[in-house]
Amino acid sequence: MKMFATPWVRTQTGGTTKAVPVMPDAASRIINNAKRPVIAVGAAINDLGDELVERVIKLHEKGIPIAATAHSVKFFERKGVRDVYEVGIIELTNLLTDPEWSGVDGSGPPDLVIVIGINLDLTNQTFQTLKNFTDIPSLSISRYFMANANYSFPNIDDEIWLLYLDELVWKVKERGQ
Repeated sequence: MKMFATPWVRTQTGGTTKAVPVMPDAASRIINNAKRPVIAVGAAINDLGDELVERVIKLHEKGIPIAATAHSVKFFERKGVRDVYEVGIIELTNLLTDPEWSGVDGSGPPDLVIVIGINLDLTNQTFQTLKNFTDIPSLSISRYFMANANYSFPNIDDEIWLLYLDELVWKVKERGQ
């Protein structure tokens, strides 16, 4: 059965391709198949208190580097996580279009960009840029369907979103450091 999702911001459906709505199982397989994924995190990561921050930290502990945008780095520092790459989302988007960039951890450019907690308009522009100017796939694990990503969670409420993230964390495999 094919899932259908409408973008949260209805005007953000430019182009001929639209994101594939994914459930946590499919999202975990996408992440597990990536060699160098990165999680781009925005200030909205604190919208549900520590709930989202803790789930991103669990993904980070499995070997996925964090690119902390806006002032989100402080939420990780409060939890004792200091090995995050602090960068603005626009700068990160520009870096992702550069094939010479060494990535957030110096091991090469990411081959999957996972986004959570970034302003919807900036997220949309990031996905639009990645879709049109790179071969890097993108995955939105935010609670709003993002049509310009390659893959996105559908529109869901906060309670289901936390359940999705719990399942995702559980199914993502640990990476060798």
